[in-house]
Amino acid sequence: MDDPLIIAVRKMAELPDKDKVPIRGKRYAEVHIRVQAFREAFGSRGRIISKVHQADEKRVLTETTISVFLDGQMRGWQVIGNDFAEEYRSSSRINATSAVENCLTSSIGRALASLGLGGGSYASFEEVDHAINEKASVGDVEEKEEEEEEEEEEEEEGVEALEEEGPVAVDEGFMKTIQATLELQDSHEGLRSWSQENETLLKGLPEAAKKTLREAYKQRAEDIMKNKEDE
Repeated sequence: MDDPLIIAVRKMAELPDKDKVPIRGKRYAEVHIRVQAFREAFGSRGRIISKVHQADEKRVLTETTISVFLDGQMRGWQVIGNDFAEEYRSSSRINATSAVENCLTSSIGRALASLGLGGGSYASFEEVDHAINEKASVGDVEEKEEEEEEEEEEEEEGVEALEEEGPVAVDEGFMKTIQATLELQDSHEGLRSWSQENETLLKGLPEAAKKTLREAYKQRAEDIMKNKEDE
């Protein structure tokens, strides 16, 4: 029997052009199509875990690791793909509010492409489209950051007042993205790994956000248990 990954790679290679998005003469498969191909190949024996390494007012860095559960002598979860993505909030209007979502989508797409599920290209469609139409050059970003640092120095008197206000609220888009990565987990092992990978980030969240994620975690665990009972 063929390796399920090989089957998925063939499926992506045979993906018709009508199911891809054209950008500057080349066609790219969107990330959701790559995720679907992976899930059809591995089902619950495949795991996609994304980790947010950094998410502040300037920069977002995410990492996605893909694992599969193997039998035999190599029994257990084995990593088969991994990649990173980086976004700057000042690089575009979209990133000003949705840098985490864009970054996670890109790292997931790149990790899947590292397995051969690229649909003809390594970068994700969203990543390429963003680079062409939205993203400023690294030089522009660095110059803007320098300007922002100068402005911050000029506003020192206001810093103490801001600190007294307590932790900064987490925006709705960020919370939706974190919950989306939680929903990708389809086993209790995946849930535990998700929690461990994002431990630092989760501990730094405001109490209201922690409560929301705890409830989402509990609900996901219940759904996984129910799905196993239905099998």
